[in-house]
Amino acid sequence: MSDFKIENSGDSGSATTLHIGEEQTVVTSRSGIESAPPIILPMGSVKTARHFKHNPPTEAEMENAIMLVEDQLFRIRHSIVNGSTLSTTDVSVRTIARIAGVPDQPNVTLSRDLVEQTFNRLVSIVQGRPASQGSIPTTAEFSATLLILREFMHHLNFASIDVRS
Repeated sequence: MSDFKIENSGDSGSATTLHIGEEQTVVTSRSGIESAPPIILPMGSVKTARHFKHNPPTEAEMENAIMLVEDQLFRIRHSIVNGSTLSTTDVSVRTIARIAGVPDQPNVTLSRDLVEQTFNRLVSIVQGRPASQGSIPTTAEFSATLLILREFMHHLNFASIDVRS
């Protein structure tokens, strides 16, 4: 699949929320007071994790999962309000923020750069680095959640995500 991105610099008048569930991901995007209907994507932490037959997943399993997630994101790219801020209340994203080194506070901001660095730590383990040296979970569900978050922020061009309690 070709690389795609939309422009999303963030602005206080528009917002996008992300919820990565077990079987699906729900995205809502609004501009000002006008909200679009929620977008339901058939990918979630458990559903995507089913593509991983190994712990940690193999490189091929990760690549296949990335392609499936990218296909879903490509489908919704025009439904995301340009310039919106991204937020979530997901505990799983809070866990990723903590692993990425963000202090554990009620409301935090996790940058795309930190998500990338955390994803790269997982990729290092997938490529053979001992998991004990990575200090990052390698379970299928954690890997799937991190992958979905990373691809969402990367392809829909969100510089950060606000994690709220």
